[in-house]
Amino acid sequence: MSDATFEKALWQRLVARGAVQGECPVTLRTPWPIRLLMGGAGWLGALFFQMFLIGTVFAATRGNGPAMAITGAIMIGAAIALYRVRAGESGRIAMGQFALALSLGGQGMAIAGVGEEFGIRSIESASFWLPVAVLEALLFVVVPDRLHRFLAALATWSAVAIGACIALGDMVAPRWTAIPPMIGLLAALALAGVVVFAMREASLAASGRHAVWEPAADATLVFALGGALVVTGMMHPAALIFGTGRTWYAPGAWLGGVLTGAVLVVFAWLECKRLGADARTAAVMLVTAAAFSALMVFAPAVTAGVLALALAMRRGSLTWMGLAITSVLIGFVWYYSTLQWTLLAKSATLAGAGVLLLAVRIVVARMPRAEAVQ
Repeated sequence: MSDATFEKALWQRLVARGAVQGECPVTLRTPWPIRLLMGGAGWLGALFFQMFLIGTVFAATRGNGPAMAITGAIMIGAAIALYRVRAGESGRIAMGQFALALSLGGQGMAIAGVGEEFGIRSIESASFWLPVAVLEALLFVVVPDRLHRFLAALATWSAVAIGACIALGDMVAPRWTAIPPMIGLLAALALAGVVVFAMREASLAASGRHAVWEPAADATLVFALGGALVVTGMMHPAALIFGTGRTWYAPGAWLGGVLTGAVLVVFAWLECKRLGADARTAAVMLVTAAAFSALMVFAPAVTAGVLALALAMRRGSLTWMGLAITSVLIGFVWYYSTLQWTLLAKSATLAGAGVLLLAVRIVVARMPRAEAVQ
């Protein structure tokens, strides 16, 4: 269904409900080839501008941390000003992409300037990444652009994750062992935030705040799935990557799987409650979610992907569905390719998960059906 056909069908449904009156308003859109060319023109202009900037200002400020940070702040301010300039759709596309490239370059220069001033080893400190997260969160609020907000929210999560892993790594040895439990914890918290967004999406849309929080939810989901994949991938054989001849045991890797499974169970309970499911149906769903999560405790990417798939179907989002399916597939492959567990254990786990889902499918098919839409 094309966008125009979908809009007309939606308008007719709203008219039938008495929510709107009159004819469907016509939405004029610039064809996608023109939008693509205008976006490319914006990035090309930004590229030439920053090459000129690097060839002049940066060459003079190289090694001067404060000058680099100030130059980056000026570039960010110029990008914010460009985002707020009103123009036609084609001009807005080119200007928006120019501003995006300018903002990203300014952020990189500002962060590099601060790192230069305090020493290159400052980036190995958790206190360095906290201001970065605050900066990205501030840019999320200030810049009224969806793509910029998505990148700012993703950068905020990433800065928090890096700082948290460094902080925990200062307490344990070797330091890398802090990554699985901390990333698993943050990924579970991110998934919980996405669930909250999905549950409150209607109220956010009614209050006019949906456009602000949707890119944050998209970025949070991407971070959560990426974090779950990192935890699952930490079980990969180090011999294939680092040539150490031994596997790396990731202590605390189970934490991400347990917490992600808990979020999946809570979401299943909330959905059963929202749809008014009877006690038997709710019990089947909750037991299935808990059992599946237990089987996939060392493959949190699979559990996170299943949760994302459920959220995508609830929202009707093809983008979230694509991310979810990709996460499930990669999670299965990464889990099965680890050497930390025996082939028998991995095969039994995956086979058990498949048998569980098939058995639940048979049980659900025999249960009485009742349509409930809320």
